[in-house]
Amino acid sequence: MDVSISDLIVHVDETLPHEEMAKLEEIVRADACVVSACTSHEAPHLLLVTYNPDCANSSHILGLVTRQGHHAELVGL
Repeated sequence: MDVSISDLIVHVDETLPHEEMAKLEEIVRADACVVSACTSHEAPHLLLVTYNPDCANSSHILGLVTRQGHHAELVGL
């Protein structure tokens, strides 16, 4: 069984408190097509997302963030 996996980085424009960024991670991670979502302490405004491109695309992932009221854009890998 072959499963497609893609990665992307979402740049969140606002500086969010750690708790709010953790909540955003949870929201994105809860999507059925998302495999993982995380930030790092070195770059807390970047959200790294691994997802299945067979059921979602980068615009869908970005929408998960922007629908929470945050300004964000995709960063090329």
